[in-house]
Amino acid sequence: MNKFSSCIIIIFLWGIASSNIVFANSYSLIYYTITPLFGNKAPVIKVTADIRGDIKDQLVVDLPCRWASGEYVEQLKEVTVDNFSYRIISNNELCNQLIIAISKPTDRVIINYEVHQKKGDPAEVHEAIIRADLVHSVGYGIFAIPNDALEAGEVSFSIEWKEMPSKWKTISSYGIARFFNFKAKAQELLHAIYVAGNLRIFQIADNKSPVFLSLYGSFDVKDSSIVSSLQEIVKTQRSFFNDHNFPYYAISLIEGNDPNSMVGTRLYDSFAAYLPKGMKHSDYYILFAHEHLHNWLGGKIHNNGRDSLDYWWSEGFTDYYARVLALRSGGISLEEFIDECNQILRNYYLSPVINQPNTTIKNSYWKNENVQKLPYTRGFVFAIYLNSLIKLHDDTKSIDNIILDLFKIAKQQPFSVKSFKESAKNYIFQGIEQEIARFIDQGKTIDLTAAASILPLEKIKMGPYERGFDKDKILKNKIIHNINPNSNAYKSGLRNGDKVIEFIFPKGSDPDQIATIKTINKTFKFTPESHNKKEIYQFKTNLSAEDKLKIKRFFGVNI
Repeated sequence: MNKFSSCIIIIFLWGIASSNIVFANSYSLIYYTITPLFGNKAPVIKVTADIRGDIKDQLVVDLPCRWASGEYVEQLKEVTVDNFSYRIISNNELCNQLIIAISKPTDRVIINYEVHQKKGDPAEVHEAIIRADLVHSVGYGIFAIPNDALEAGEVSFSIEWKEMPSKWKTISSYGIARFFNFKAKAQELLHAIYVAGNLRIFQIADNKSPVFLSLYGSFDVKDSSIVSSLQEIVKTQRSFFNDHNFPYYAISLIEGNDPNSMVGTRLYDSFAAYLPKGMKHSDYYILFAHEHLHNWLGGKIHNNGRDSLDYWWSEGFTDYYARVLALRSGGISLEEFIDECNQILRNYYLSPVINQPNTTIKNSYWKNENVQKLPYTRGFVFAIYLNSLIKLHDDTKSIDNIILDLFKIAKQQPFSVKSFKESAKNYIFQGIEQEIARFIDQGKTIDLTAAASILPLEKIKMGPYERGFDKDKILKNKIIHNINPNSNAYKSGLRNGDKVIEFIFPKGSDPDQIATIKTINKTFKFTPESHNKKEIYQFKTNLSAEDKLKIKRFFGVNI
């Protein structure tokens, strides 16, 4: 995930458990057809799930419900089952299930349903996006699946796009054909991307390890620039891990409609993201780098089931290496890298939840935006801290060694805090038991004094991000409301009741950038910074040639 305010980079959330689980049925094939329906008031697709196998007991089918920030229940309509009686219930997770009565053994059950365009026509990649010229969804948003298949091994799947306009193209986590077959676990069917519409398709790697890119909509950067950036990212990251074992990979990028947000999510052999207008080169480059890096961190070096308790690693270290590898390859400049680091350092040290324990992330990740950002920034700063400990002990080593050690053993054992500690002890003599307990588990503030002895870091005073007025009112009604008289917004001249024509907020809730608000009578500019200042670490602003060399050495850039 990136530095934007609603960035969310995304993780595995598996199927919903049910007290109705039945294990007697088995499935030889589940055949889905997806058909766009034209001529409706709002865009619709019809999905048919043709479930084949040895079905002799009650069949419980999970209908599309939710995943990450996506909610699909209201989009699902006209659910029917051919030739069998059925009822729809809501389970404990408030998700709908089909309960199909199987009066005598059968080898086939056919389910039909429609997925409608969601109100507001969202562009968020966790949603099931249904438009007149685009279908874009994760499997969670469009596929009904037998509940007991979620607990089974591999199942044969067929997926066919039917009756599409001739100019439409398709891409998915399993290929670019309109009809394809594959064997996979049910979670791998759901945790994948499926796209059809007015797409621009590019192949950005050779035929031995093909990578296909799909673009929908318009962007501030040229298609050719996106293609070259992704080619560089794929090459750099695969070379870092010396891992080219990717028979196929898909990337789907769509135009976003929220200027203050971009979101990406790593999926099975793929990632998807939406991009707003007004992005800098480093913004989109790092988003791509972050999502692609999840092929290893959280992917091949998979977590051991602790999920959000390990986000400091799977998200924070991914944020760290997305930037470090981009710096090493020349994908971003040293100046862009320093800007990125300084913003993350600000976000960490000024976070209102900086000292929350790791259990808070587990309990409140999807409930609180500040908590959601915490493992990204905490993990990033912790990576700098650990790298400084290693460098002070042996300048020829770095946390690269820990990451590559974990990758070597990934096939035998998943990532765990225990394995991380064991690897770190090879490079940090005293180990990191206390550091993990203090900074990760307990949430104590990470002190970069050691890092500042070998990096051009300094302490400065800065206040947290403070908009100074009601966010919802300006977004919904374009009116300034409930303004704080002590805020910089007030001091710039803004007052309650001012009617806003246009506004630009700093991306990433950064107090060090300029907010611009244009009203009917005047344009106001101010830094959205609270006057309750704290000491934070930042890279120095006026770097000498020696300072720049120190940074490059620390982060492993060839000199």
